[in-house]
Amino acid sequence: MLAVGGYVGAAAYAADRIPSGTTVLGVDVGGLGRDGALEALEPAAAAAGEAPVAVTAGTTSVEIVPADSGLAVDAAATVDSLLSFSLDPLTVMRAFTGGQRDIDPVTSVDSDALADAVTEAATVLDLPAQDAGVSIASTGASAEPSSEGVAVDVEATSAGLADAWPVDSFQAVTAPSEPVVSTADAEEFARVLNAEVLAGDVAMTGPNGDVVVSSEQLTRHGSVVVEEGGLALAIDGESLAAELESAEPSLVSAATGASFSFDASHRIQVTQSQPGRAIDGALLGEAVATAAQSANRAGELPYRDTEPAITSDDLGVSDFTDRVAEFSTPLTNETIRTKNLVRGAELVTGTVVKPGETFSLLDALSPITADNGYYPAHVIVDGFLADALGGGLSQMATTLYNAAYFAGLEDVEHRPHSKYFSRYPAGREATIYVGAIDVKFRNNTPYALTLNSYVHEGRLHVDVWSTPHFTVETSASGRSNVTPAVMVESDHEGCIDTPIGADGFTITNTRKVFLDGALVDTESLTWTYKPNNGVTCT
Repeated sequence: MLAVGGYVGAAAYAADRIPSGTTVLGVDVGGLGRDGALEALEPAAAAAGEAPVAVTAGTTSVEIVPADSGLAVDAAATVDSLLSFSLDPLTVMRAFTGGQRDIDPVTSVDSDALADAVTEAATVLDLPAQDAGVSIASTGASAEPSSEGVAVDVEATSAGLADAWPVDSFQAVTAPSEPVVSTADAEEFARVLNAEVLAGDVAMTGPNGDVVVSSEQLTRHGSVVVEEGGLALAIDGESLAAELESAEPSLVSAATGASFSFDASHRIQVTQSQPGRAIDGALLGEAVATAAQSANRAGELPYRDTEPAITSDDLGVSDFTDRVAEFSTPLTNETIRTKNLVRGAELVTGTVVKPGETFSLLDALSPITADNGYYPAHVIVDGFLADALGGGLSQMATTLYNAAYFAGLEDVEHRPHSKYFSRYPAGREATIYVGAIDVKFRNNTPYALTLNSYVHEGRLHVDVWSTPHFTVETSASGRSNVTPAVMVESDHEGCIDTPIGADGFTITNTRKVFLDGALVDTESLTWTYKPNNGVTCT
């Protein structure tokens, strides 16, 4: 009994101390109790988790970090396994006698994290199988052999690595992967191409004429691709279309751009845009390949519409249905002044104003220079008559303003003359001055409009062409605050003797704008004219 008691006591003592000469992960833990062994082992356990493992397949390898891949050394469990109580005589004896031995650590594995890491590594390690192919050259089609691939078995590799770790490298478990298209498949496809598909011409018909695609063109523009697990003939339709159209231009129909003009009667003549037609290269390849593999070796040319540079929508010509407003003012007997108005009318004619856009008369007329076709004529400067380049263009301002007025368009900017001229509607006229005074209106209708201006039978005309939208009523008050005109003397530079003109007065014009019979806008403008005094130049 004393011997048994002593032996049990020795076994208990052995359970509190790790036998000398014991190493784990290269760390000597012999003779240490639990706390001391754990303190010595934990740094090595952490280092093992950070040491990369090279996972290899063939000649390719990928490193994974164990700690990031669900692998860890359980230092506490490892120490506990070395200190467990045992009555085995060899275990008890080793506690007293020692002996060199290296113990594998206890590890923990997160299976899902490890599988994810191996799956990611497999994206590099996998060697895809190479499908057989067919190349087409001037001599015909020829087969290119397939090759077997290698795929990582993620489940087996994960299990093996979990059992083997800690290690510096691990050979992945792989399995062969077969190509989708075998060498035999490619050889048969090449045979059919040479014997049938590429062996003759293909007839293609279309609305602009027929064309023959030669076997030489099939070969030159053809290639073989893998489609849905098999081989298919592909034709470069874009390059073939360009070649066919170059050889036979009649296969293409040119697009017609929208345009408009005014005839001798000053009525608008509209040309609507028309799309053109061209071979659709994106669809031609498939159409020709299908025809080449059909029994009659024939098919239809696919076409696409081509847009003109200027469409009807771009120009708004579909809206130019009626002369929705017109106004004219009488010319004076000044020939040079009339030339300026003729030139101004040319520049205004054909201007298109889309819905929401604002028209500027000065923008249309500028630059007011001799190079742009203008001449010196009478203008009013600082209240006195003088000569200046573009003289008379204020008549264009008045005529245009009234045309826009009766079209119901929104008045953005205008200013009447300071002195009244009887050839214009009192209070309902306008002038311009570069850099200071402009005539602007906004197209507040849902339709595009265009302007036509011309000199005819002693009058300057401005017509507005669009789709009828607004109707306009206008009225004028009587003249008040009449100030008689008198003769005055002036030494103003460039002064021109001028006879007495109209008296000064105040007048109000009111415009009412209706849409479908309902009043939508009322605006009134009151203007006071200075007397148009006669001038004697001193």
